[in-house]
Amino acid sequence: MASLLNVVWSWSEYFKDYGSEGTREVLNEVFSIISIVLWVVLGIVGAIGAIYAIYLGVQLARADEQGKRDDAKKHLITVIIAVGVTLALILVFNTFLPALLSAFNVKDSAGEFEDPTLITPIVSLLK
Repeated sequence: MASLLNVVWSWSEYFKDYGSEGTREVLNEVFSIISIVLWVVLGIVGAIGAIYAIYLGVQLARADEQGKRDDAKKHLITVIIAVGVTLALILVFNTFLPALLSAFNVKDSAGEFEDPTLITPIVSLLK
């Protein structure tokens, strides 16, 4: 039974024992770029979401009719959900997915992955 202490929490740790040196370098580079882009997207979405939430809050405070208040409240809830889902998806891809994949990858006595089918489609796309 594999120990949970051997679970990795980043893509670079996940690929350190995977395949040949060239494959490892390409995968590290690609996933590093993807990770950086996702964190930048999170920052942009968070900033735009905060600005829009402030705008909707002002609209909610200034609304004279109940219909306008309800509309602003619905939009505000949608913005909060959208930013939350974006944060959750980026955390899942950057942090929890490498941990999940490494938890299910079992190494044989030689230190090689017995069944690398979880990452094989990604490697075949990069060739």
